[in-house]
Amino acid sequence: MDNVSVVSHEVCSGCGACASACPKNCISMVYDQEGFAFPSVDLQTCVECGLCLKKCPQKKADRAGNDPLASFVLQDKDEECLQRSTSGGAFVCIARHVLKLGGVVFGASYDDSLHVTHIAITELLDLPKLQGSKYVSSDLKDAYRRVKDFLKEGRYVLFSGTPCQVAGLKSFLGEDSDLLLTMDLVCHGTPSQKLFQKYIRWLGEKKNAPIKQFVFRSKKFFGWSLGGECSDGKKTYPVRALCDPYYAAFLRGETFRKSCYSCKFANMNRYGDFTVGDFWGFHEMTETMALDPKKGLSMLLVNSPKGLSLLKAIEKEANVVSMDLNTVSSGNWNLYHPSVFKAIRDVIYANIDLPFDELQKKYLCHEEPFMYYVRRLRRKLLPQKLRDALNKLRR
Repeated sequence: MDNVSVVSHEVCSGCGACASACPKNCISMVYDQEGFAFPSVDLQTCVECGLCLKKCPQKKADRAGNDPLASFVLQDKDEECLQRSTSGGAFVCIARHVLKLGGVVFGASYDDSLHVTHIAITELLDLPKLQGSKYVSSDLKDAYRRVKDFLKEGRYVLFSGTPCQVAGLKSFLGEDSDLLLTMDLVCHGTPSQKLFQKYIRWLGEKKNAPIKQFVFRSKKFFGWSLGGECSDGKKTYPVRALCDPYYAAFLRGETFRKSCYSCKFANMNRYGDFTVGDFWGFHEMTETMALDPKKGLSMLLVNSPKGLSLLKAIEKEANVVSMDLNTVSSGNWNLYHPSVFKAIRDVIYANIDLPFDELQKKYLCHEEPFMYYVRRLRRKLLPQKLRDALNKLRR
């Protein structure tokens, strides 16, 4: 069969390049029982032209990305934008520049129901919609086709997404454009929209009001660290990462799409013109760098000559410090490896239709918050030999 139906669900990243490229529009992205989107082919309409397979980034064996040309630490000079950013605001600095050129910026945004979809913005006022991490699969809808249309109009386009989404876009377009800039993220993996929506409803039940806003990384409550916030429109609550069932399971790598655990893009061969993530190498910083770690710092890899040219254009808007690749990438394990598969992952998704309260008690919460802090304090204060002895006594 000469169509994308032959691509295993274990491998498919759900980027949708196949559906966007199909000349007969006979491929649709359909959500499975776990809540992940996969291509579904209408065999009555399909003419088996094979174009969907040619556009599938998972089927390509070639090394189509680039090794980083330069590496930097970046911090936005705009304090308001920096506060809304997950780390140092690398994305918003580059996006601002593209918008000022009359361009279009694509990125992940919440809709009114807190579903995460890729949208296009053309105004600076809409930039906050795309800021901040969303630890959930994003629905690309027709984003690839819209990117192509804007490029045909002669407009600059910045597309930001996970590495597989950027690879999907590049494969769909087939050729690069001087007007196109792409930014891929240091990605751990993505849980399903279905799991996230069940969690949001459960959270609303706990707060006695529907959740209308959710932020995964809140500098308001936690500074530049893990932990977020949610709001019912009247009151805002902190979300403690390591004690929250959805967040903690994400951090443990237990709720990702199957393909995330064998991701072919989790390496230094980058498809984006830029790669962004958190910068953790504080020990290499000096007082002369004009960077405040407490406000968040971005790791920025520049992977193409286009990227280097744009970086020069935004130097007045951000503090940008050149640093060697090993230091800049330190702590970002997923730059080199996909996340490790955990057997509990399949158990969680096999039971995803349970009420979330039952699901989280059985499979998502491994320990009570109090016990987590006890363990954390013990690790901090007790020598390893004494901790090992206590563990033996418990067994």
